Amino acid sequence: MKKYRMKKTIFTLLFTLIGLSTIAQAKKVTVAYIFEDYIFENYNGVKKLNEELQKKQEEYQTAFNKIALEYQDANVKYQESMKNIANETSESINSKLKKVQELRAAAEQQQKDAEKELQEYMGVNIARVKNEIKAAAEKVSQQKGFQYVLTRNKADTPMSPYRVVLYTKDTAVPNISDEVLKILNGK
Repeated sequence: MKKYRMKKTIFTLLFTLIGLSTIAQAKKVTVAYIFEDYIFENYNGVKKLNEELQKKQEEYQTAFNKIALEYQDANVKYQESMKNIANETSESINSKLKKVQELRAAAEQQQKDAEKELQEYMGVNIARVKNEIKAAAEKVSQQKGFQYVLTRNKADTPMSPYRVVLYTKDTAVPNISDEVLKILNGK
């Protein structure tokens, strides 16, 4: 009986030491988040981008207005010529109609081109701003010792599926991807 108690005590002590060792080795995972929409609202780079975008929109609108006025003038002249059709030749009518159609097509094309250029401009610059935010979040994370930084928005709920890991210190936390794949693949 004494031997059994001794073995039990040694086993308990050994188990406790192993448990304490495991706990001591476990690292605390630190997580932070940023309100992405808050940063977009308050980041001077985004404010400058909005000003540049507004300026570009005004330039495109001015160019469109010029073409639209030309189209309206040509269309009015064409409509006027249709009232006195007896004084017009088919060539002059067709010429005026062609000019109206060309100006309309030019106005439409200018508007399409402007929209495309603005979208491309915004896409490139939003990507640049997101990279700047990511770099800043990484820098703060390294300074403060965070292992993960998530993005979040004011409208998100606790169960929001749109959280994005913005930064991770991959070496700090074990990668369990293979184990998850084994379960998913039924192995």
